[in-house]
Amino acid sequence: MKTAILFNGKIVSADEYNPAIHGSRIYCIDKNCRATLIHVPRTETASAYFKTTGKSPDSRHNEKCSFFRPLTFEESVKKVQEFHEEIFGQQNSVIETVVRLNLNAIDPDYVPKAREQKEESNRETSRKEDIKIKNERTTPQTISSLKSIVKLFTSYEPDVLATILINVKGTKTPLSKIVVSHDIVHDLLWGDEIKNNSSYFVYGTIDKVLRREKVWYINFKPVNNVLFSLVVFNDYFKYFTYSDEQLIGKTVLAWGTLRRNMYQGKNTSEMVIKSNKYIEFIK
Repeated sequence: MKTAILFNGKIVSADEYNPAIHGSRIYCIDKNCRATLIHVPRTETASAYFKTTGKSPDSRHNEKCSFFRPLTFEESVKKVQEFHEEIFGQQNSVIETVVRLNLNAIDPDYVPKAREQKEESNRETSRKEDIKIKNERTTPQTISSLKSIVKLFTSYEPDVLATILINVKGTKTPLSKIVVSHDIVHDLLWGDEIKNNSSYFVYGTIDKVLRREKVWYINFKPVNNVLFSLVVFNDYFKYFTYSDEQLIGKTVLAWGTLRRNMYQGKNTSEMVIKSNKYIEFIK
């Protein structure tokens, strides 16, 4: 755990914590818990962090706490959104972490320049190490696949994820704002909070697949009466090879371009994708 709440309601990171300044009363950031914590200082081989002692009921995470057990992808997304609002809703001693997003490699239309190919090759080994994050406390510097996003949410603790900003071509967006459920992104799109043709990470469960001559629709199971579809146009059929049986009933994370549409007089939202690499199976 990298973040804690103080007795006065302020939030502090383990790297910034100083008992002489912040006091000795530190607690779990999860409002469902508030277990008493201790601070473990930085060493030559490990960064600073907070933990419970387990020596008394007051210093143990309860079953409703997000640090009690590993979270599912969906649980982690929701908790990261909650923690982000709490951590950055006031002036706190928390350091943001910037992670670069580069998904050029998943685009079948993308042709890398020679220099970019060399740099990509040099980064391959380090990227693989970045994905192996279960026992590490440092976040990856670059994300280049949807698999990495899913791995991020299922491997890191939510307080760490809540401090991450995703850098897309110079624009920095909180991770908690760019990975959302399809009903939420629908409301954002139709509420003019995001623009048509914006790119997002959206997750949902596939309900059915409709394959027409020039376009395929992969419909998500409605949530809050929201109709949302992934769309594959005929130029990209050859890159999207999943069968209906492989898709229906699966929960997936998708990346693509959002757009509004109307179906039988009802507002709907769509995401245009190009290949298998534009989705990642969550479960």
